[in-house]
Amino acid sequence: MKVNAFLTVISVLLALLLAYWTFNIAQGQENAMVCGVCSVVCFMGTLVPLLAIKHESGRISTNIRVLSLVFFLLFVVSHFCFANFGVRMPYYVIVNSIAFLVFLTLFYWIGKDEHL
Repeated sequence: MKVNAFLTVISVLLALLLAYWTFNIAQGQENAMVCGVCSVVCFMGTLVPLLAIKHESGRISTNIRVLSLVFFLLFVVSHFCFANFGVRMPYYVIVNSIAFLVFLTLFYWIGKDEHL
């Protein structure tokens, strides 16, 4: 796998901007800061593989990008829904943590598999 440094910086900045947006939507609620921090982790974790990582195999790169895009969209919907309707700490942490761990597991399996 190769990582493009410029696209990594762009991905991180985009993730920070989106997380700031979710924080502003949740502002005034009890757990707005947690919403912002978790958004940074989830958005950064999916945007960097989506935009900045390239694998030697075109098929593996495509699979990683599709996986990252699907989970990025899932996280956008999830975080903005929680921010709009109220951040309830246990549900927010459990739902997003499980989704992020599933993403990381699938990302690892796809990147490790040489036969895709």
